[in-house]
Amino acid sequence: MSRSPQPHPTRAASWERYLPLGILAILGGMVLIALLAGAILLLPGSRAEKNITVLVNGQSQTAVTRARTVANLLAERGIILFEGDTVSPALTSRLTDNLTVRITKARSVTLTIDGQSQIYRTPLTNPAAILESAGITVSPLDILLVDGTRTDPTQLANWPVPVTRISLRRTMPIQVADDDRTVTIETTSLTVGEALFDAGITLYLADQVTPDLDTPVMPDMTITITRGQPLSIIADGTVVETRVRGLTVADALAESGLALVGQDYTIPAENTPLIPGIRIRVIRVTEDVITEERTQDYETIFQADPALEIDQRQTAQTGQAGLIQTSIRVRYENGVEVSREPIAEIVAQEVRNQVITYGTNIVLRSIDTPDGPRQYWRRIRMYATSYHPAALGGDARTAIGETLRKGIVASNPDIVPYRSEVYVPGYGIGKMADTGPLYRPLFIDLGYDDDNFVSWSRWVDVYLLTPVPDSIPYLLPQAS
Repeated sequence: MSRSPQPHPTRAASWERYLPLGILAILGGMVLIALLAGAILLLPGSRAEKNITVLVNGQSQTAVTRARTVANLLAERGIILFEGDTVSPALTSRLTDNLTVRITKARSVTLTIDGQSQIYRTPLTNPAAILESAGITVSPLDILLVDGTRTDPTQLANWPVPVTRISLRRTMPIQVADDDRTVTIETTSLTVGEALFDAGITLYLADQVTPDLDTPVMPDMTITITRGQPLSIIADGTVVETRVRGLTVADALAESGLALVGQDYTIPAENTPLIPGIRIRVIRVTEDVITEERTQDYETIFQADPALEIDQRQTAQTGQAGLIQTSIRVRYENGVEVSREPIAEIVAQEVRNQVITYGTNIVLRSIDTPDGPRQYWRRIRMYATSYHPAALGGDARTAIGETLRKGIVASNPDIVPYRSEVYVPGYGIGKMADTGPLYRPLFIDLGYDDDNFVSWSRWVDVYLLTPVPDSIPYLLPQAS
């Protein structure tokens, strides 16, 4: 006979016995979680503002952010990463105060391999590094063009500027039967003529080449050269080896189809008799007349104007640079400049100095201060900061022996004389008793004692109170 399962009295009693303890444990856990959450919120960098420097391709940006991670910061500033871009530290890294985030944007580089082009995105700028990153190897015999310039592959690591185009043409083998000698050469040339030239095989005009020089190069093709008798002519940047039947240099040029034009000449001269192995150089002469321009800078002259109020300026005359044009005859031999001869010079535009007038008329005006109306003779826009003895390591003595406190100010004594009084709205009346940084002439430092220090950092109007000093700098630096 089967028995129905019965409740386990011992287990139920145990559960009821520990129920109050479980509730207490749960409540304690909740309190602990709340405390931990509060502690996390108080941790540095959790949601507090952080000063972050962002460098994008070396260009610096400053950000004040509450973002938690690098990825959050980039999204907040609208910085999008594309294929090939790199960021350091990683996107998942947490931001900390004064962290520098460096982003290198990838560039598009065109890779052309044996005529097939593709766009390769990479943050790299050096051609050797780019080719290695793309898995492309270069043979010393291959033709490598970097930004259109043929380049020795061994010099790639020292390439001085970022590249945008890399072209590679690989070598192919061909046979050259030169009279009774046959050689195999590796070439990257497009035509037979280019292949022979690149291989250093000299051709004379009387030589016969099969197939023709314009024939496209094919792998394993055979080029046959039937030689004539040599004669060297260097003309138009090339060396022509030919055979001639004439007696003079002029005859050799005529049979080679080379003509002298204008002031062209030869070395040796045209009437020189030919001898075996002679080398003839053709010097092409051209002349050109160019115009060179140079400017004459104008000067800025300041003139006092007693009718104009102090610190006011007017442009009495605008400046104009002068322009001089020179005509020059330039002589070129084989495309190289050999001489210059000035033939004329004119003044295309006369120089005119700029004249600025500045006011020297002092007008006394009144301003209300917490101590009552006061007269002032000048108002200067200055950048105000503040200081106190503790910021100076406890030094409370000023440049003229006063004690640093509220009512003492520091500035440039060439602009605000020592012991003169100034009025700064929001600060009050101050006595010029200390020296500010002379490299910042439009600057005033407002003094305080340690117990009542107030931080200043803004542009303010500074009123120079009467009496008017004997020596006045009428020309003040312009505010930057």
